[in-house]
Amino acid sequence: MSAALQLDNMHKRFGGLVAVKDVSFALTPGEVVGLLGPNGSGKTTVMNMISGALPSDGGRVRVSDTDITRMPPHRVARHGVARTFQLVRPLPTLTAGENVLLSLAFGHKRHWGREAQAMVEEKLAFVGLGGRGNERVGNLTYIDQKRLEMARALASEPEILLLDEWLAGLNPSELKIGIDLVRHLQGQGMTILLVEHIMEAVRALCSRCIVMSAGEVIAEGGTQDVLSRPAVIKAYLGDDHA
Repeated sequence: MSAALQLDNMHKRFGGLVAVKDVSFALTPGEVVGLLGPNGSGKTTVMNMISGALPSDGGRVRVSDTDITRMPPHRVARHGVARTFQLVRPLPTLTAGENVLLSLAFGHKRHWGREAQAMVEEKLAFVGLGGRGNERVGNLTYIDQKRLEMARALASEPEILLLDEWLAGLNPSELKIGIDLVRHLQGQGMTILLVEHIMEAVRALCSRCIVMSAGEVIAEGGTQDVLSRPAVIKAYLGDDHA
């Protein structure tokens, strides 16, 4: 089976700082994989390079058989890649429904009129915002803005979803709903790369994990095995815990 997403020797430098160094990994179709590591390890930079938000300084990103390495974000989206951000970024002067509607312009297919509106309602309902499409984004709570962020990503009908700490800030009951939602997406065949610090969610969702530290991959494999490795414990907690 060919990889849904393949990274080969990705590299990114900011001045004298090497943020990502020779990062390579692959995701198979329908897989949920955790991209883990302490703050500053390069995880979000990797997500930015995959999605086209940042140009890479070396290496290659492929979606199925297509090289997307040099593509801008709108073209990456057309090849079936969508993402959420650590900090939610809705358009505050628009309604929730209008925010989702804009995302339809960047998907695989074109949707117009009633079909487009029906799709907006479907995505809002899926994330728990059914019937709230006419609300101004500024009136939504933080948690509901995160739900909206997911609805916008799904509106482009992606095959690969990049979730950058989407579950952060949720209370226990909301976290369970979020985990179930991601499981449902996987059940629909979506491939998901999950950046997350909540280990409960990582253990529940990810059969496999990739761990970064100081811009490099230091571990990759089954979740339970990877999280118990001394190098991973050291990266998160320091020498005294390794």
